Amino acid sequence: MTTRAEQKQATRARILDVATNLLVERGYSALTTVAVQRAADLSRGALLHHFPTMRELTEALVANLVELNEATTQATAERIGDTADPIHRALTALYESMTRPPAQAEFELWAAARTDPELAAVLRVAERRAGRDLHRVIDTLFGPTLVEHSRYPAARELVVVALRGIAMSRPLRSSERADRATLEYLADAIRTMLSADTDD
Repeated sequence: MTTRAEQKQATRARILDVATNLLVERGYSALTTVAVQRAADLSRGALLHHFPTMRELTEALVANLVELNEATTQATAERIGDTADPIHRALTALYESMTRPPAQAEFELWAAARTDPELAAVLRVAERRAGRDLHRVIDTLFGPTLVEHSRYPAARELVVVALRGIAMSRPLRSSERADRATLEYLADAIRTMLSADTDD
């Protein structure tokens, strides 16, 4: 028998799934409490019970998107296997996660924040927490040997910025082959950074 707590958790998950789908399929302008309520087939009171304000819904949505992105990254890394080159494995897994709907939904929020100061304020807090989680995931992918390199923090930052740029521009790029070629260029740059003498 389903408990009240389980029902509550299932409803919360449905709300966040619906919000994610609205972002991906229709953009930020479609993300309203009324739209979420209707798409989730909930009463107004049920939605407000879980998320009394749009701010709280947005904060929870970002946290949920981060969890989904991490799950995709880990699943891809496991599929590639531990015997692969760690840099190639890390970049491929991270890129895969950034091309999936949860990451695309997160990018949609970032784009909307440019002209929405209130959303930007919410995202600054939420993404600060998300950034710590992302660093933890990336560090795990690269492994302790590379993480200990003195230039690793700079390499990690380059990876995040470059992969986000590649993923966000994906709709405008000519082919998947072009993306893969760019990933190889990035991998070469990271290898150069992390193979150089640490005293340089």
